[in-house]
Amino acid sequence: MEVMMSDVLIKAYHGGLGDCLQFSTLPEQFSKQQGRDTYVLDESDFRNKEIYDLVWGCNPYIKGVKSGHWNAGDIPEIRFTNDNGYHSCIKNWEELHGLKPTNEYPKIYYEPKKVEGYEDCILVDLSSISITYDAEKILKLYDAVKKTHEGMVFLAVEFTNKIKDATIIEPDVTGVVEIESIFTYVDLIYSSFGVISLHSGQNHLASAIKNQYNNDLDIYCLMDDVEYQRQKKKGIFVFDNVTYLRY
Repeated sequence: MEVMMSDVLIKAYHGGLGDCLQFSTLPEQFSKQQGRDTYVLDESDFRNKEIYDLVWGCNPYIKGVKSGHWNAGDIPEIRFTNDNGYHSCIKNWEELHGLKPTNEYPKIYYEPKKVEGYEDCILVDLSSISITYDAEKILKLYDAVKKTHEGMVFLAVEFTNKIKDATIIEPDVTGVVEIESIFTYVDLIYSSFGVISLHSGQNHLASAIKNQYNNDLDIYCLMDDVEYQRQKKKGIFVFDNVTYLRY
């Protein structure tokens, strides 16, 4: 008798961009390795709808939204460990879900569009919601990056729809670029020379874009060294295609 595999109902406990991206490879692997369909659990919360649109709405392995038992994501039944020695939370989550570890980086299924004129630009997005930073020390790290990229245009990212509860550190920049949507943001990251951010969802998004679409993208993450060491040891949000500058 054929055993029917249950549907996968995925949800990130927290609804931020990085929180969802850490599970972005699971639906494809469930489909390819186990022949299972993945749905977004209907009780999922998102910091904004665009996170759903990008991470899940564009994912062809997501079959829709469904109610039922939460069985994928950071579910209570899974104790996240780094016992296997992986430095990638993506590969770690795949194994913890009973899959053959396949991916090192988050994945998006929206193919970015080239925006001309940004080849010599570095996007600067020093916004954060979940982590508090020492603004003075962050700006010193930022200035160090600027000194090693003379001649580049540094553009501060400003969103048309303001991010609720976000703390924004304001650096010295050449100008400002207005971002209308998360898809516009993906296009600009893909089209730019590089991006500077804090240890937030936009950094994880840039890691995915670099891996999939623009291998030459320079990504700088500015963060506290204690938090970096903690995350690296636990194998959480540290990716080897990102340059981490710490204070």
